[in-house]
Amino acid sequence: MKSIWKLTLIAAVVLVAAVVTIPAAADSSETTVPAKPTFAKDISRIFQEKCEECHRKGTAAPMSLVSYQEVRPWAKAIRERVITRNMPPWHLDKTVGIQHFQNDRSLTDEQINLIVKWVDSGAPMGDAKDMPAPKQWQEDQGWVLAKQYGEPDLVLKSEDYTMPAQAQDAWFRPVTDVPLTEARWVRAVEMRPGTVKGRRIMHHVLAGLIQEEPAARPARASGDSDSSDNSNAGAAGPGLLMEWAIGKAYDVYRPNCGKLLLPGSRISWELHLHAVGEEIRDHAELAVYFYPKGEVPKYRTRLTLFGATANTSSRLDIPPNSIAVTQGYHVLA
Repeated sequence: MKSIWKLTLIAAVVLVAAVVTIPAAADSSETTVPAKPTFAKDISRIFQEKCEECHRKGTAAPMSLVSYQEVRPWAKAIRERVITRNMPPWHLDKTVGIQHFQNDRSLTDEQINLIVKWVDSGAPMGDAKDMPAPKQWQEDQGWVLAKQYGEPDLVLKSEDYTMPAQAQDAWFRPVTDVPLTEARWVRAVEMRPGTVKGRRIMHHVLAGLIQEEPAARPARASGDSDSSDNSNAGAAGPGLLMEWAIGKAYDVYRPNCGKLLLPGSRISWELHLHAVGEEIRDHAELAVYFYPKGEVPKYRTRLTLFGATANTSSRLDIPPNSIAVTQGYHVLA
């Protein structure tokens, strides 16, 4: 037995709990699984849909899962990861709460059963003629949202950081000024590593917004708050402008919603970097798309961090050879 973490979202309550059960693949869809699944006909399509975004050459994932030759040595490890639902990462509890999300990257019970049966039957390749066409990924440094909004109105860049070939993980925290002379409302943001090679070392990036929050703000939205709390963890402060990780590249705000950038604001970056056996120097880039000048959305939106412990100033601490349960709640009004 081993401990895993399950994240449960029930209405407006976030609960984090340590449990000691290993979920097994459901057998309710066993009848829909082919008798003799193959990589070419069955498994490759699942990997294209749920795995390749992270597991392909030039990304931070430890292996590529595109071709049969790349996948076959990892078959048993893949079986274990999908049965325990460690991969693909999707941390909402499958047994409670809302289950339908546009960006759900988790595997269905049928897909898990299919992968397990494929591995247990020897992980055969099958007929190469059954392989789907290779999935095309954007490998250049173009902005994804440019198709919808055109080129960004503003691009902010962190300082460069050189990650040695061999080193412990690094957390790089530079600060960048936002060159604004007037208040502007943001309708979308997008983030990326500065270079294609930098994708290999960048685990995630936070872009916290630092700015004065006066009681009477210019161009203030009607859904805004009067609080001057400027902390990233406080719901009334500006919060995070954007957070990036593999699989999440941008935020587009709902109609009539936006984020407010004020003159004199700054971006407080946090880049989590890891060594990959090659020295790589890179930075993070943040594209900002504004509402037209003079257009003020009705509501102000914030990306806010909520603590997962009863005391948000504390850290989860599990002593060796012990079982510890820590839980916290945050009510969303």
